[in-house]
Amino acid sequence: LFELEVVEVKKIKRGKLKTQVVLKQGNQFLNAFFVHDKPFLFTFFRKGKKVLIYGKVNVFGKEKSIVQPEIFNHFDKTIHDRILPVYSLRGDTSVKTTSQTINHLRRGILKIIEKYLPYYPEYLPEDIKKRYKLPDIQESIKKFHFPPYEENIDVLNDFEARYQLRLIFDELFILELAQAYRKKKLQQNPAPEIHVSENFIQDFEKSLPFSLTNAQKKAIKDIIQDISKPVPMNRMVQGDVGSGKTMVAIAASYAIALNNKQTAVMAPTEILAQQHYKNFKNILEPKGINVILLTGSLSSKEKKEAYKKIETGEAQVVIGTHALIQDELIFNDLALVIVDEQHRFGVVQRKALIEKSHKVPHVLVMTATPIPRTLTLAIFGDLDVSIINELPAGRKPVKTVLLYDDEREGMYKKIREELEKGRQVFVVYPLIEESEKMDLKSAEEGFKQWQKAFPDKKVVLLHGKMPQEEKDKIMNDFKEGKADILVSTTVIEVGVDVPNASVMVIEEAHRFGLSQIHQLRGRVGRGQYEGFCFLIAPAKLKKKQEDNEAEKRRIQTIERLKILVRTNNGFEIAEEDLKIRGSGDIIGTAQSGKFNLYIADLERPKDRIILEYAKKEADELIEKDPELKKHPLLREIMFDRYAHKLDLVNIA
Repeated sequence: LFELEVVEVKKIKRGKLKTQVVLKQGNQFLNAFFVHDKPFLFTFFRKGKKVLIYGKVNVFGKEKSIVQPEIFNHFDKTIHDRILPVYSLRGDTSVKTTSQTINHLRRGILKIIEKYLPYYPEYLPEDIKKRYKLPDIQESIKKFHFPPYEENIDVLNDFEARYQLRLIFDELFILELAQAYRKKKLQQNPAPEIHVSENFIQDFEKSLPFSLTNAQKKAIKDIIQDISKPVPMNRMVQGDVGSGKTMVAIAASYAIALNNKQTAVMAPTEILAQQHYKNFKNILEPKGINVILLTGSLSSKEKKEAYKKIETGEAQVVIGTHALIQDELIFNDLALVIVDEQHRFGVVQRKALIEKSHKVPHVLVMTATPIPRTLTLAIFGDLDVSIINELPAGRKPVKTVLLYDDEREGMYKKIREELEKGRQVFVVYPLIEESEKMDLKSAEEGFKQWQKAFPDKKVVLLHGKMPQEEKDKIMNDFKEGKADILVSTTVIEVGVDVPNASVMVIEEAHRFGLSQIHQLRGRVGRGQYEGFCFLIAPAKLKKKQEDNEAEKRRIQTIERLKILVRTNNGFEIAEEDLKIRGSGDIIGTAQSGKFNLYIADLERPKDRIILEYAKKEADELIEKDPELKKHPLLREIMFDRYAHKLDLVNIA
């Protein structure tokens, strides 16, 4: 921030620049350039006037210049003897917008703080404040916007000042309070008690053509314990790719069927629903359990028959898509709802299915996206979690190789060997069409390349812009072995099972998140054959960069991809992804929007530690004061932020 005197202001034509202001401090001169010539600039920069400007100074030889700086009057009380907060703006970022809006914003905030802050009540319980030595809310808000002059700027930018930590704690505490409140409320509803024999897991395993892993047995045991209670289970089974979550879900639905009650399994796509139907049917039908499929593509006659079986209770396990939440569908005695890939369904859809039960049903959520523990606390704090982190016996980890674009020959040779054995290949691209900004190969362009490389093989293309029916047909044809190579955008990511596929090629691998690649490579090696994954990076990443920042980015990109070569542990990969790309990448933007976090940032390690404490305090408070009657302000704030997002109003 510089205090300078105006020497001259004039209109110019220099590329996009239209106004030049010559400023001086002693015998030093600085040229300030603006991208427009609006009248307010000529009014503001009067000759001889003292002004303050803020921005990055560029030096060319002896000339110093600054483009589109923030501008202030030197007598502005919002900036004197203060550290200034920088607010980010959306949309138009012209100099007038940036400097004037930020100035107005600062002044407006100062006025609000001076006028209303004295009336802002403290809502955090006194014992929590003392335990963590947290400052008062009024002091925290004031210093957050207008830090004291003596504060260390690095501490502020790292969000580690005491008053910043107070507001971070508050946000996370209120989020966890909402989760704990929701969980407690759910437990007040009556749910069907499900009882099975002590040997249930052993008997179930004996009927399978393979052994269950210890992690699968532990998850089934957790579920059996939950559903034996008269309160609704709310459990998430979080499995690494290929860890056998489906078998856990089948065991749960078997326990329900033994009690003459029904299970509904909701899948995000028709292909996945069909896949689940096949897997559930293979295991349960020999045990005399009736499994039916209900999807949007059934004829009206088939639908009518299915509805009748569901209403009479003849259908014990119902697997479907959004067709399960149609108003006219009535269950006879729904006791368990299994939701596959929860982040693909909204609160309303899940609620619609749950409301089809006489009592509140038990809920089992399954996800194949390993999520770091911290994020699980934040997003799914109202769920109990079972983790499956072992691969079934005989399943070999996928062998992953990192190559550059100009090193394809060895890969083509390996693919040719696999194709000759009758195996199939996935090729995945990050985009559907050429971007004007990025030199990415599109799936369509790549499709032609792969046809050229394997002219004697059937190569098919699948991308997001195709109609759903066409996508399903291409995918089903590939599953049935009618094509050798499937070139695709990331639409194949979740859950698709093609046991005959043994190779996954990921083009422009540096454009994907690590967890996303881990999901994709989990699509191969699912049968008895070994799986291979080739990560292809641009050849330019091999070349050392002269610019230090560019070289640093190049090394980081390569190191990031090497993590996938080094490990097949999805939870380890998710932790790395969180550090590198942030939470939205792992859980999807829609889910991360559920946080309502404006100050706390779960990408900061310190904030993740604070989250642990916030959860502990929230759980204890709800245990002592379930309705928050002794803390009405906290209750009001919690409802204000999360009533809609977590459906706090209609739980009971």
